[in-house]
Parts: sequence; C-alpha cells; structure tokens
Amino acid sequence: MDTCRACQHYVAATKSCGPLVTEAFTDSKLCGCFMPAKSRLKVSSCPLDKWGATITKDDLDAIRHMLENKEQYTNEDLVQWHNKMTGGKQRRSSCAPCNNNMVKDLRRLLQSADKDA
Repeated sequence: MDTCRACQHYVAATKSCGPLVTEAFTDSKLCGCFMPAKSRLKVSSCPLDKWGATITKDDLDAIRHMLENKEQYTNEDLVQWHNKMTGGKQRRSSCAPCNNNMVKDLRRLLQSADKDA
C-alpha cells in the first residue's frame, strides 16, 4: 500500500488506482481497483509494474495440481498453501467446514490469477 499511496494515480478518497472501475470505461492502464484489498492479494500486481505478485506461476501450478488430486494432499499441505497464498495464520484442523473454506479460498485465488493472466 505504501507504493500505491505514493503513486500519482492513487485516489485517496476512494483508495483506488485511478477512478474506481476505470477499465470498464476507458483504455487506461490503471486498474480502478480498491487498493487495500488488491494489494493484499499475493497473486495481484500493479498494471503500471510498480509492484508484482509474490506468488509465482510454479506456486499456482502446484496449488492447482494439489486441488485436482484431493487424495494426494494432506491437511498440512492445505494449510501451508492457504497461509502462503493469503498471508493467513490458519492451523491444521479436523474441522471439515474450515478445511472446505480454505479450499474455496485457494480456488478463488486461482480464478483471480487466471483472470489477471
């Protein structure tokens, strides 16, 4: 967020990169995103290349492989990838709804990364 706040395109009133939803209305390279949310996503990057994703393509491929092969990963694998991708501090759990939520989070992040690609 420090990089975004220092950028000439940052709009403090809306905390966005240019006007909100810029891409829907112009050919601008600005993303129009709500930056407190976008800057926390480890798969996101700045459209002006001022900061990049901290999750690599290899990481995304490994997560995709893990989720496609459910029987081959452990709860510990799930927790480690979830925490790496989200910056969370989840712990290993036998709670099925908690584990399902972590899987849903990873799937959403993969979808977000696919859209950005």
